[in-house]
Amino acid sequence: MIEVSHIKKKFGRKQILRDISFQVKCGERVAVVGRNGCGKSTLLQIMAGILKADEGSIRYFRQEAGKDKKVFRKYCGYVPQDNPLMEELSVKDNLRLWGAGRNAASEKVIEQFGLEEIMHVPVENLSGGMKRRLSIACALLEWPPVLLLDEPTTALDIYYQENVRQWMGQYLEMNGIIVMTTHDEKEILAADRCLVMKDGVMKELEGEGIDLQKIRDYIAAS
Repeated sequence: MIEVSHIKKKFGRKQILRDISFQVKCGERVAVVGRNGCGKSTLLQIMAGILKADEGSIRYFRQEAGKDKKVFRKYCGYVPQDNPLMEELSVKDNLRLWGAGRNAASEKVIEQFGLEEIMHVPVENLSGGMKRRLSIACALLEWPPVLLLDEPTTALDIYYQENVRQWMGQYLEMNGIIVMTTHDEKEILAADRCLVMKDGVMKELEGEGIDLQKIRDYIAAS
């Protein structure tokens, strides 16, 4: 279980996150949506331990992450929106850098994301879609209980978008937790819950199911 409590973050004089609190249970997929610049990526970076919150706390399975950086590494796999890979290294070396060993789990991930034939190719020679597939595979290698995905299907073609969505379903069936930012309506509708960010504040719109029009109206309202 994830417990995010009263997270605040300011850059200079601009308050990006004002008072963010929510919980996510095992087996849940939560979509975080909102306009560009509303703080979605900042929130995921704090949840992954990349940035430090000014105030508030994050607990993974009742362990407070802010007091021990090992908690982030133990529980979280993180895929940022920007490319996190070492461009000069091969696909294989990037996987090794992220912890891939010769085990069944790693080999399954490599196969599922179609990386077998490009293992010796330098990352700098890959397309944007291939880099995205590799980034997600790296985050999944050690099968963490929590995945933080910032726009997970960006740059992917239709085939691999569907491939990643199928994989998400399998991960959730194994009681994993997914928190993802997205603008993709299919991904929003596939989520168990949708948290909308606006002006540094988060709101979960009430009512059963996810209503895209209600989300649009809330974001557009002044």
